[in-house]
Amino acid sequence: MIFELNDIIVGFDLGRVYSQIAFYNRASTEPMTVSTVKGEEKYQIPTPRDIFELVEDKAELGVVALSNFFRQCFDMLSAAGPPERMRVTVTMRKMDRPWVDAVPQALEMLGVERSKVSLQDYRESFYYFALNQSKQLWTYKVALFEYEGDMINGYELDISKKTKPYVVTVTKKASLLLDKKQGKKEEVWNQKRDSMFLEMIQKMFGKDAYSSAYLIGEEFNDKWAAQSLQFLCRRRHVYQGINLYTKGACYSAMQKAKAISMEGYLYQGEDMIEYNLGMDMIIKGVQTYYPLIGAGVNWYEAYHECEFLIDGTKSLEFYSKSIRGGEQYQHSIEFPELPDRPDKATRLHMRMEFSGKDKCRVKIEDLGMGSFWPSSGKKWETVIKL
Repeated sequence: MIFELNDIIVGFDLGRVYSQIAFYNRASTEPMTVSTVKGEEKYQIPTPRDIFELVEDKAELGVVALSNFFRQCFDMLSAAGPPERMRVTVTMRKMDRPWVDAVPQALEMLGVERSKVSLQDYRESFYYFALNQSKQLWTYKVALFEYEGDMINGYELDISKKTKPYVVTVTKKASLLLDKKQGKKEEVWNQKRDSMFLEMIQKMFGKDAYSSAYLIGEEFNDKWAAQSLQFLCRRRHVYQGINLYTKGACYSAMQKAKAISMEGYLYQGEDMIEYNLGMDMIIKGVQTYYPLIGAGVNWYEAYHECEFLIDGTKSLEFYSKSIRGGEQYQHSIEFPELPDRPDKATRLHMRMEFSGKDKCRVKIEDLGMGSFWPSSGKKWETVIKL
């Protein structure tokens, strides 16, 4: 889809406690994070407590509650345009199957087409944010430090230029558990966690060159992290904030809408499918390899639906091959209870989706062929392990 004049592009950070929303349109120069208080940088929107429980328990009300929450947040963008004109990328700490199903359904209830909805985790949002900053900020490696609760996690963004397109990875490199003060005076505790954080940074960086570092979390401030920040700022650009993931999600939606280009770079995350799947079909009288799922997308974004006729067979053959090379594998799905019919008198509907980066779920339904050969109502489901 090409970015159209009246389109509005939205990035949404869906968090357990707080959520955030950013948008971009033709009048913007970059994604703008929405504040709950006009004129102030108050970006955090309280997430209703029941949403995560309802969705993860797969309760029917979960999708409705989530849709209502999206609607409340979109009302902040009412002047920018209706949901029907939106392309939305939703980012979360981790994408699991209940959310992969619930988020698109909730947005569809508001009029956002499924084809205009994208999902990604925080690491991928970091990738989109970092590479849409000035190039001098990612000439070398980029660090991200996230302070949440009693934990600081350190991540490294690295660009490998050994192949084309360049492969970009975001890897967790360090973790630091900061126990509660346990009666220590504020000044003593601040000095202690400053020295612990500094040690963590030094071990993570080693002798590698970093162009920049980003600090995420309200706990970061120069009142306690004096030595740590001083070290980070040596020959590096350092930024602090809470809306990096939100903007990263918006940049992702912009790239998918072709409002920006990230050509030449490929993000390789831990949820990325590394296999191409396809099958042989006769199309317009010629036997052809028909691609079903392409490698390089996150498992929760990969799905394919199609209908086709079969010639006297009661099984289907699929092929998979890793992008890393090696042999091609064959996978078979059998449906012995399919009624006997003449050739091309059976129409099947097939849907493929993933439950993990190496597990493809295939659902097949017998549609029959008109009133002469009505559907048997039979359905088959299997999991292809890659």
